[in-house]
Amino acid sequence: MGCAGQKLTRTGFIPPETYAQMTPTKDHTDDLIYVNPNIDVVRYHTVMIEPVIWKPVAKAPKLPPKAEARMTAAFQKELGEALGHDFRVLPAGDCGACTDVIRVRAAITNIRRSKWYYNAIPVVAGFAAGAAGGGMPPIPPPFPGGASEELVAADGVTGEALVAVATYNNGMPWNPLGQWLPYAHARRAFHLASLLLDEQFKKEKKKELAAQAVASAAN
Repeated sequence: MGCAGQKLTRTGFIPPETYAQMTPTKDHTDDLIYVNPNIDVVRYHTVMIEPVIWKPVAKAPKLPPKAEARMTAAFQKELGEALGHDFRVLPAGDCGACTDVIRVRAAITNIRRSKWYYNAIPVVAGFAAGAAGGGMPPIPPPFPGGASEELVAADGVTGEALVAVATYNNGMPWNPLGQWLPYAHARRAFHLASLLLDEQFKKEKKKELAAQAVASAAN
């Protein structure tokens, strides 16, 4: 997704037995996704989002503590907003019996900040080309930034994986502001990863409701 830099990761954050079943989908050929065939989304009404963690791959850059705190908080916020459209969101903690609760865990596994001092020439060239009626520069910015993520949503009682996602996103040439702000493209990656997780629940719920409607009509 986007310019070179980030890619799919396998850190062990997603259980190996689940990761082994993850595959690209027709709509998301660059991602790895697992959906439990017995998920039964309709019965779940609440999600509990655990604190997002920084679990870097071996060659990930060293993230300063303040940047780590900002990035994990940004991802946490995106997850809450994306899932909050379809579920009641509980803060991390005790969910009691956790019946009909989905427990969501997420990790940032790699990240790269934009480096404006390397991106300046391509970005300026892009503006100039646009002003002259041309397109984007032939060479995209060399350090656009981005992030890789791994996410697992599990049943709150059994811990059985319901949905798992390994995804990533790199900065796009058509987003010049992101070439200047250090972590703008990483934040965009968190937004897209959160939407991707929520999308799986929406798809499954739609299928389940359709099947219920057919069964109801047949009775």
